[in-house]
Amino acid sequence: MPLIQCDLEVGLTNDEKRDLVHRIMKATHETIGSAYEHINVVLREHPPSNLGEAGEVERRLISSCRCR
Repeated sequence: MPLIQCDLEVGLTNDEKRDLVHRIMKATHETIGSAYEHINVVLREHPPSNLGEAGEVERRLISSCRCR
């Protein structure tokens, strides 16, 4: 039973989070063959003040990369 944990910045809509979970589950199913009912995904959201990237605190990770 795969358990995938995804840490991300607060800011995605519920629809975006549902889509993200679906895509993670699909990729897991296609990659390692796990049945969908055995795949667990946990999204953990963090405020910008809890994030740092490239030496900068509170860097807006989501707004700087809206990849689709």
